[in-house]
Amino acid sequence: MDTKRFGGSDFKFKAASVGYLGASGIRLISRLSPTDPNACNYCAVYNHGGVALSGLVAELWISRIRTAAFGVATMEHLVNPGPLVVALFGTGKIAHEIVPMLKRALSVAELRVNSRRSESVARFVDAHAVAPFKVRAEPDGRRMMDGADLVITLTEARSPLVFPGTLKRGAVVCSMGGKNELDYGVLLESQRLIVDDVDFASEVGDGGSWIAQGHLTKDQFTARVDALACEIAGKQKVGRLSAQDTIVAIVQGVAVGDVAFAIHALREAERWNKGLLVELPD
Repeated sequence: MDTKRFGGSDFKFKAASVGYLGASGIRLISRLSPTDPNACNYCAVYNHGGVALSGLVAELWISRIRTAAFGVATMEHLVNPGPLVVALFGTGKIAHEIVPMLKRALSVAELRVNSRRSESVARFVDAHAVAPFKVRAEPDGRRMMDGADLVITLTEARSPLVFPGTLKRGAVVCSMGGKNELDYGVLLESQRLIVDDVDFASEVGDGGSWIAQGHLTKDQFTARVDALACEIAGKQKVGRLSAQDTIVAIVQGVAVGDVAFAIHALREAERWNKGLLVELPD
């Protein structure tokens, strides 16, 4: 809901239910832009045992962790066995969250890092110098992908960073930004397409960009999807059919992840007697 013409901000509301945790939640997002540093993000949590609001959890940090976690949980089921050369485009807050997750989930030999600002890359490399694999800056975008087994794009780029002919056979490219990071030709060269949510992927990020550019319709995009990320993680479908498959994954995370993390954070706060207790009228 965009209220900027009335002097307001951009509001988003997303609800999800997490049955196994016995709770549901509503993401409440208020911001002036997708990258607004003063965005006000909360998740309202409701336990299924009653109708009252159980808690309100600040969730901008949760959203970053969720996005990184969804990405890595998908990647680990798609990549070929390591040690892996990983190319990471982007040095933002989600990129910082993803590095320790890569350490836990994958066998990484080298992490190459690229961003528009060289000083951001230098700070990022320094911040992760203790990683058990080599972390280095690579200013040349094409050299970034030379021999890379896994390419991750986590940027606000409006024009492609990854082009046809730059990925080696068997590589996985995971697009996690909200605009256009992959040239459409990359999809044409790939054997598999994995997304976490078809509707969202057809509106935001590379899927939405390819449709807006006229390369294919939403129905054609939907038909091109081989599996959902949750189906891969749950072993309901196979992500990789052969070691030579080049795989495109569009992973931006879904609301149920934020709600699940918020429920967990609220219950941990209760267990450790943290947070602020507010009495609400009946």
